[in-house]
This record gives sequence, C-alpha cells and structure tokens, in this order.
Amino acid sequence: MTKFLASTLTATAATANKRRFEITFVDAAGGRCTISIPSTMAADLIPVLQQVAAVEAPGAGELTRLPTACVVGHAVRERKVLLRFDDEPPYAISLEAAAALSRELEEESEALSHTARPALH
Repeated sequence: MTKFLASTLTATAATANKRRFEITFVDAAGGRCTISIPSTMAADLIPVLQQVAAVEAPGAGELTRLPTACVVGHAVRERKVLLRFDDEPPYAISLEAAAALSRELEEESEALSHTARPALH
C-alpha cells in the first residue's frame, strides 16, 4: 500500500443515504484522495482526532480546507452578506465585516502575488 501524504483537507460530506462519510484530501503536488468510511466508524475517529489535535506543536491539528467553489450573495430579509463555500451552509456577515473582509482579501492577494511559489516536497 502506498502512503498518501495529505497536506490539505478539501471536502467532507455524508453520502445521500447517510451511511458513509467521505473525506477528500490533496497532497503537495495537487493529487487528490477521497476516503469513504461507514458513518459508524466516524464516531470511532473522534477520540483519536481529539488526541492528535491536542498535541502542542506548531500547526498540530490544523488542516487547511481548499474549497472548489465560492459564492457571494445577500440575505433576503436582513442586511447581511452571504458567503458560501462548496455545498456548505453559507456564512452571514455584517456589511462592515464584508467590507473589511474584501479589503483584507485584496491586500493578501496582492502581497501573495509578489512572493515566490513554495517548493513542493
């Protein structure tokens, strides 16, 4: 068996019949791997993941999610901006928070565009 060295968690989902739970990872080279386990096994993973996440080391327990889609909209009955990643429920944020997020995204994107690409391991 070949070991897949995941670097990013990109998706989690239950199957339509809720009997299986799927987790998709991406490695440093962009390769994807989806693991499908019985939903009953997901409960067995909770204490293991909690123990790993509790390790006090830089970055321990942190997984970066990499959505494949992002949609921005607005609430119908509230003055809120909606931000949705993939098929997850949207985040509702205030107008002020949305404006601040827009500025921060622009600043980070601009700064990142001037840096070298990281070396892939």
